[in-house]
Amino acid sequence: MTGDDADRLAVGDLLGRSPQGSFDVVVRDPGGGPVVIRNAPWLDDGTPMPTTFWLVGRREVLAVSRLESAGGVRRAEATVDPTKLAAAHERYAAERDRVAGSTDADRPRPTGGVAGTRRGVKCLHAHYAWHLAGGDDPVGRWVAAELAARLDVEVVASTTTFSHAGHDRAVPIGPATLLADQLRDPDPARPDQLTNAIGAVTDHVDDVVRDHPAVLDATRLHLGGDEATHLAVVERGGPLGGSDVTVGRDAVEELFRVLATEDRPARLANPGLDPDRVDSVLATCCIVVGVMRRLQLDQLVVTGG
Repeated sequence: MTGDDADRLAVGDLLGRSPQGSFDVVVRDPGGGPVVIRNAPWLDDGTPMPTTFWLVGRREVLAVSRLESAGGVRRAEATVDPTKLAAAHERYAAERDRVAGSTDADRPRPTGGVAGTRRGVKCLHAHYAWHLAGGDDPVGRWVAAELAARLDVEVVASTTTFSHAGHDRAVPIGPATLLADQLRDPDPARPDQLTNAIGAVTDHVDDVVRDHPAVLDATRLHLGGDEATHLAVVERGGPLGGSDVTVGRDAVEELFRVLATEDRPARLANPGLDPDRVDSVLATCCIVVGVMRRLQLDQLVVTGG
């Protein structure tokens, strides 16, 4: 098998379908796998292909998709200088036209800038792909900065998953595991139980840092999962109303002090607390406190339910 054949199989696996045109791999991961491909100006059937640089790396696609789902396209368009963005579209189109040359003048030619649009932001994946390939793309730079700053943490019963810049790492600790070990029968929790619980969390965060040191660059914690949403409800004292909620570290620490010193009847008196989570809310708070302390994060964002 030639290198080109291997790349075609690898890209087909990443896309979930066979590539429909010619391409070459211009950015690879440390293992040699394709991250960004450069497409020919036309597909094999003659259809114009406006997107020259295509993001195919599985981790990178997932990270940018998360950013898009959190309103990234709208925020990028509001943040990036429109004059610089328009100039980037022109540079992208000029690069594609240079490759296309003057051949096949009788068939339709690809048009537009990044992702085939002449203005605004259409697809963060396309901008980030061009940026990774060395393109002068202000949106691609914005995406890179956002991915570096954002840490997604999802807390479920027995697992906490860390996602940063396309790297995912699940660690075997969650509210249920803490309640089965370090926080057994917290009514109220003893100081040594709380110390051991947070210590267990930070030990796992250390594992994440060793595996992916760039996580230390994160400045914003985005918390997901039902347990996280419930914790935010308790901190706010009622429903989140469908809006994202930002909670500062001081508020998280204060909530931890309250929950840690209360017995179950007192905990149940907190507005918004689900009786079925009277213990898990404390365990979740230990996880959040442990993560924020170890990574020195000053605030977290919880998506409103």
